[in-house]
Amino acid sequence: MVIRELKDGRAYVSLQEDHAELAAQFAAHWGNSRFSKLRPYDTMVFATTYHDSGYREFEGNPPMNVAKGRPYAHREEVPNFEATELKAYSKNVDWLHAQDPYAALIVSMHRTGLWHNRYNILTEPAGRLRERSAAVKDAKIKLESQQAEIKRKLMELEPGFENELSYNYMALQVFDLLSLYFCCDGYANENEFKEYKIAPVRVAYDNDETVTLTIKPNGPGSVIFDPYPWDITPLKVSARARIVAPPAEKTEVACAEAYHKAARQLLTFEISA
Repeated sequence: MVIRELKDGRAYVSLQEDHAELAAQFAAHWGNSRFSKLRPYDTMVFATTYHDSGYREFEGNPPMNVAKGRPYAHREEVPNFEATELKAYSKNVDWLHAQDPYAALIVSMHRTGLWHNRYNILTEPAGRLRERSAAVKDAKIKLESQQAEIKRKLMELEPGFENELSYNYMALQVFDLLSLYFCCDGYANENEFKEYKIAPVRVAYDNDETVTLTIKPNGPGSVIFDPYPWDITPLKVSARARIVAPPAEKTEVACAEAYHKAARQLLTFEISA
């Protein structure tokens, strides 16, 4: 789960699909006179919307970080989670493939890329490589083999496919990072954002120009982008979150009840040029 902790012990808790829905808003509005609109547009918005799906059963009744009175966050070590994680990835890619093979390819590449520092396409923010288990390595080999077969079929149908795929993979990484910025990573304090950079970001499908995408705080809930990649300004986006307060009784049962009873809120952000 994507979690932002507050000083009073409460936390904003977003499901993986809440996080992905925010990322999809960025995908839907990407593109203007300088930045390319995504293509194929429907496929890319669809892929971004479901790039982290597969966890509905798990997030319905997640294990609790009892010490913190909430579910485990996505960067915490969740006990006995690896088998659940690998099953979720495989199930989601299979479901996507039945709907749209290109979307499945992009999402599968996103997953295997996360196991490989997003294939080292970004220098900012700095990534980290860590040793993976044998099960993860086997899953990566299997998914990348499936990717190669989908690529082969799609390349036969569309000239320039590899260049487009490279741009689209990069774009999904940008949307994923931006959603994490607004959901949990981007805060200097409880009310203000911090400056953040993503680089190198390709500007268009038809050239190799890259920029450093810089985000600057602009008051509570508001930021400025330079350069500006969206189709309207200001752009207002939102993410669903639960406001989870740690219970007095630090038990798995009490924490789960607090999670289920937590009020849902829509967090809204404004992005300007």
